[in-house]
Amino acid sequence: TWVEAARCLAASSLQHAKSLEPPLGYAFRKVLCRTPTTKDLQRLSRAHQKQLEIYQSDETAALALLSIGQAKRNTELQAPQHAAMTAVCLALLNLDEALTRE
Repeated sequence: TWVEAARCLAASSLQHAKSLEPPLGYAFRKVLCRTPTTKDLQRLSRAHQKQLEIYQSDETAALALLSIGQAKRNTELQAPQHAAMTAVCLALLNLDEALTRE
């Protein structure tokens, strides 16, 4: 599913970096095949922060999101952080730029 793909991309992104900006840039480059602009990263950071606040206040929802699909979840990643990154990755996968080719 799209959610499972986003979850796996989120896990991969989080494992490749220690701070917030590198995972966001990593996911962006994987999906859109270009380097994100400063504005792109600002938007992604805001979206991630909003999602993180939601999942930090409701870890049950985070775990529910992370249980979607057949691939096993990386339990070394914190559930709220992984779920927030999953939501951002799902948004990236749904961008027109990711869905269409010129």
